[in-house]
Amino acid sequence: MKKIKRIQDIEREKLRLKVQQLEQEKKLKDSWDGLKHDLKPGNFLRNKLNEFTHSKPDESGLVTGLVNVGAAYLSRRLTGYAGNKIDSTIHTGIEKASERLKTFLLRKKKKKRSSKAKE
Repeated sequence: MKKIKRIQDIEREKLRLKVQQLEQEKKLKDSWDGLKHDLKPGNFLRNKLNEFTHSKPDESGLVTGLVNVGAAYLSRRLTGYAGNKIDSTIHTGIEKASERLKTFLLRKKKKKRSSKAKE
Protein backbone atom coordinates (compact mmCIF):
# COMPACT_ATOMS: atom_id res chain seq x y z
CA MET A 1 0.00 0.00 0.00
CA LYS A 2 1.47 3.32 -1.01
CA LYS A 3 1.59 6.36 1.22
CA ILE A 4 -0.97 9.07 0.65
CA LYS A 5 0.63 12.48 0.53
CA ARG A 6 -2.20 14.70 -0.71
CA ILE A 7 -5.93 15.03 -0.24
CA GLN A 8 -6.39 14.72 -4.01
CA ASP A 9 -4.93 11.20 -3.79
CA ILE A 10 -7.54 10.28 -1.18
CA GLU A 11 -10.32 11.74 -3.28
CA ARG A 12 -9.05 9.96 -6.40
CA GLU A 13 -8.92 6.66 -4.51
CA LYS A 14 -12.45 7.20 -3.14
CA LEU A 15 -13.67 7.89 -6.68
CA ARG A 16 -11.93 4.78 -8.00
CA LEU A 17 -13.48 2.65 -5.25
CA LYS A 18 -16.93 4.14 -5.91
CA VAL A 19 -16.63 3.29 -9.62
CA GLN A 20 -15.48 -0.22 -8.74
CA GLN A 21 -18.43 -0.62 -6.37
CA LEU A 22 -20.90 0.53 -9.02
CA GLU A 23 -19.40 -1.87 -11.58
CA GLN A 24 -19.66 -4.78 -9.14
CA GLU A 25 -23.24 -3.87 -8.25
CA LYS A 26 -24.13 -3.78 -11.96
CA LYS A 27 -22.53 -7.20 -12.53
CA LEU A 28 -24.37 -8.59 -9.52
CA LYS A 29 -27.70 -7.18 -10.70
CA ASP A 30 -27.16 -8.53 -14.23
CA SER A 31 -26.25 -11.93 -12.81
CA TRP A 32 -29.31 -11.94 -10.55
CA ASP A 33 -31.61 -10.89 -13.40
CA GLY A 34 -30.17 -13.65 -15.60
CA LEU A 35 -30.66 -16.20 -12.85
CA LYS A 36 -34.26 -15.12 -12.27
CA HIS A 37 -34.91 -15.33 -16.02
CA ASP A 38 -33.37 -18.80 -16.27
CA LEU A 39 -35.30 -20.12 -13.29
CA LYS A 40 -38.74 -19.06 -14.47
CA PRO A 41 -40.71 -22.29 -14.90
CA GLY A 42 -41.28 -21.84 -18.64
CA ASN A 43 -37.67 -20.93 -19.38
CA PHE A 44 -36.38 -23.65 -17.09
CA LEU A 45 -38.39 -26.34 -18.87
CA ARG A 46 -37.44 -24.95 -22.28
CA ASN A 47 -33.74 -25.03 -21.35
CA LYS A 48 -34.01 -28.57 -20.00
CA LEU A 49 -35.80 -29.76 -23.14
CA ASN A 50 -33.09 -28.14 -25.25
CA GLU A 51 -30.47 -29.99 -23.22
CA PHE A 52 -32.27 -33.28 -23.79
CA THR A 53 -32.73 -32.80 -27.50
CA HIS A 54 -29.10 -31.80 -28.04
CA SER A 55 -27.71 -34.76 -26.12
CA LYS A 56 -26.30 -37.78 -27.90
CA PRO A 57 -28.67 -40.73 -28.42
CA ASP A 58 -26.55 -43.11 -26.33
CA GLU A 59 -26.67 -40.78 -23.33
CA SER A 60 -29.45 -41.20 -20.82
CA GLY A 61 -30.09 -37.45 -20.50
CA LEU A 62 -33.77 -37.69 -21.31
CA VAL A 63 -34.39 -40.44 -18.78
CA THR A 64 -32.36 -38.63 -16.14
CA GLY A 65 -34.24 -35.44 -16.85
CA LEU A 66 -37.59 -37.15 -16.59
CA VAL A 67 -36.55 -38.74 -13.31
CA ASN A 68 -35.44 -35.31 -12.05
CA VAL A 69 -38.73 -33.73 -13.07
CA GLY A 70 -40.65 -36.57 -11.40
CA ALA A 71 -38.56 -36.29 -8.25
CA ALA A 72 -39.16 -32.53 -8.13
CA TYR A 73 -42.89 -33.08 -8.53
CA LEU A 74 -42.96 -35.72 -5.80
CA SER A 75 -40.90 -33.61 -3.43
CA ARG A 76 -43.28 -30.68 -3.98
CA ARG A 77 -46.26 -32.92 -3.27
CA LEU A 78 -44.63 -34.49 -0.21
CA THR A 79 -43.60 -31.15 1.26
CA GLY A 80 -47.15 -29.91 0.74
CA TYR A 81 -48.52 -33.01 2.45
CA ALA A 82 -45.99 -32.74 5.26
CA GLY A 83 -46.82 -29.07 5.70
CA ASN A 84 -50.52 -29.87 6.01
CA LYS A 85 -49.79 -32.68 8.44
CA ILE A 86 -47.57 -30.45 10.58
CA ASP A 87 -50.16 -27.70 10.50
CA SER A 88 -52.94 -30.03 11.67
CA THR A 89 -50.70 -31.50 14.38
CA ILE A 90 -49.87 -28.05 15.70
CA HIS A 91 -53.53 -27.09 15.59
CA THR A 92 -54.60 -30.13 17.64
CA GLY A 93 -51.74 -29.53 20.06
CA ILE A 94 -52.87 -25.97 20.61
CA GLU A 95 -56.46 -27.12 21.12
CA LYS A 96 -55.37 -29.71 23.70
CA ALA A 97 -53.20 -27.18 25.51
CA SER A 98 -56.04 -24.66 25.64
CA GLU A 99 -58.42 -27.31 27.03
CA ARG A 100 -55.89 -28.26 29.72
CA LEU A 101 -55.40 -24.61 30.59
CA LYS A 102 -59.17 -24.11 30.85
CA THR A 103 -59.59 -27.11 33.16
CA PHE A 104 -56.64 -25.97 35.27
CA LEU A 105 -58.06 -22.47 35.63
CA LEU A 106 -61.54 -23.83 36.44
CA ARG A 107 -60.09 -26.02 39.20
CA LYS A 108 -58.26 -23.05 40.63
CA LYS A 109 -61.43 -20.96 40.51
CA LYS A 110 -63.41 -23.71 42.26
CA LYS A 111 -60.76 -24.04 44.99
CA LYS A 112 -60.89 -20.29 45.64
CA ARG A 113 -64.70 -20.38 45.85
CA SER A 114 -64.69 -23.38 48.21
CA SER A 115 -62.06 -21.83 50.46
CA LYS A 116 -64.04 -18.56 50.63
CA ALA A 117 -67.25 -20.48 51.39
CA LYS A 118 -65.59 -22.31 54.31
CA GLU A 119 -64.48 -19.04 55.86
